Amino acid sequence: MQPEQQFYKSPPTGKTLSVIIPAFNEGHHIHANILQVCKTLQELDFEVIVVDDGSSDNTFEESQRAAAAGYPVLTVHQPVNHGKGASLFHGVGFATGEYIAFLDADLEIHPEYVKKFLQRLHESKADLVIGTKVPKLGEMPFLRRIMSLVYREFVSLLFGLSLRETQTGIKLFHREVLEACIPRLRVSRFAFDVELMVAASRFGYQIIEFPVEVGFSRKSSLQRIKPRQIAGQLWDTLLIYSMASFWNWFQPGPWTKMWMLAFVLGIFLLGIGVAKLITPIVLSPALKQLVYYLFLQFLPRTLRNIILVIAGGGLMLVSLNELNKSLLNAFARRDRGDLAGIFRNERIPHRKPRGDHEQKQQG
Repeated sequence: MQPEQQFYKSPPTGKTLSVIIPAFNEGHHIHANILQVCKTLQELDFEVIVVDDGSSDNTFEESQRAAAAGYPVLTVHQPVNHGKGASLFHGVGFATGEYIAFLDADLEIHPEYVKKFLQRLHESKADLVIGTKVPKLGEMPFLRRIMSLVYREFVSLLFGLSLRETQTGIKLFHREVLEACIPRLRVSRFAFDVELMVAASRFGYQIIEFPVEVGFSRKSSLQRIKPRQIAGQLWDTLLIYSMASFWNWFQPGPWTKMWMLAFVLGIFLLGIGVAKLITPIVLSPALKQLVYYLFLQFLPRTLRNIILVIAGGGLMLVSLNELNKSLLNAFARRDRGDLAGIFRNERIPHRKPRGDHEQKQQG
């Protein structure tokens, strides 16, 4: 169900830049922060779209106060909280700019970076710029740094994204990137940034990073992050992995799915069969010694079987994950990576039979 839309100002048209600010219970500073954004971007042709995500305070009224004062602000109200990602993507539907920026309502990242992102985007010819946090020395809590590092490595392992950061609140896009990616997205709360970056990379858009300084002003070492949110982040990330996998991204038909399952079953049966065949065979001393160590026969049988199952299952999962990334990344690269043959049109050259060659020469 689409969130309810309430307009209190006609949407501007033909802007160069649209800045979307999701806001949830930010009434105590949202008005001042909107004015700061407008002041920072005053030399640009811009609009600010504030999406009130079901706030229980006066966030909407304070945002509307800025719009009523004549600033280029459009306020959109959602009566029910849908999450940050849903609010941003909802706001994109009202944006008219050629470039669209995401910016957090608390302005922990200064809006001056929006201008720097625009300049970097023009210089690099990239498709989108995302912020990478560079906190002032001693300001970023230690636990927050550890969590960011672990999550970054986790995302890199699953998706092969060579990005230092995906969760920073400031991002700048060419409009077409969001128009292409948003219809494929399903996660709207904890890990929507990851899904958006995965979709952009799958479609072959160039992503670049830009260092941003973050001001941490909250007292809690984990800021507003709670255990439930951490669990939600991990769950959403695994859900994104499932949706971005070959199985769901290309949406294979029933027959293709059946043969994929049959392939996995075949590997399982082959492994059992090979093990059974090797067991009764009389091997030469050298091969017998190799099998003795290779199959951990020097260990107790129960322990050996557990280790082999874990090693075999782990190897299969890692291999499938890497094959999944290789296949999907091939479609995002113009040279198709190491799967260049997928879209090759020309025939593979081959030698003609020697007899035919000799007959032509004789003729």
